[in-house]
Amino acid sequence: MSAHVLWFRRTARQLQVLGTKFELDRLPQVQDLVKTRMGDAYRRMSHRGLDMNDPLVWWEQLRVHGVLELETSGGTPERVAVWLETVESKAYGTLEQVKREPFATVRSALDIQRHWVFWVPREPVAAAVWCDLFYSYIDQKGDYQMIAVPAAPAIN
Repeated sequence: MSAHVLWFRRTARQLQVLGTKFELDRLPQVQDLVKTRMGDAYRRMSHRGLDMNDPLVWWEQLRVHGVLELETSGGTPERVAVWLETVESKAYGTLEQVKREPFATVRSALDIQRHWVFWVPREPVAAAVWCDLFYSYIDQKGDYQMIAVPAAPAIN
């Protein structure tokens, strides 16, 4: 797992929006869905020697670095799958990928309403920036979005 994913998960956990319990509770279902609906991904996992006991390895097959549990301004709870990329073209490519099958069906089966792909800078992003992004985008329409995360201002 890359540093920016670790930074993101730590910050989302601190903001109390990371659905860690949800991720662990749904792990058996994720494993089953990856095996049955995404056979190629499952075979690649096995051949690459990935740690099949690591829950995050399974979620990553669904292009999910974390599941956010947010609430719209109207009070509606929503789960948002999140994937992070540091290269803009890869972020757009991932966005197009998660819109298609089997990703859309798998997300629906897991009761995840949206999928956001964040194009992130290579350095850590402040919690306040993440919080602003989460709550400005949760009220926007659309099941899929690519969101550019602003880089931290340079320190002089």
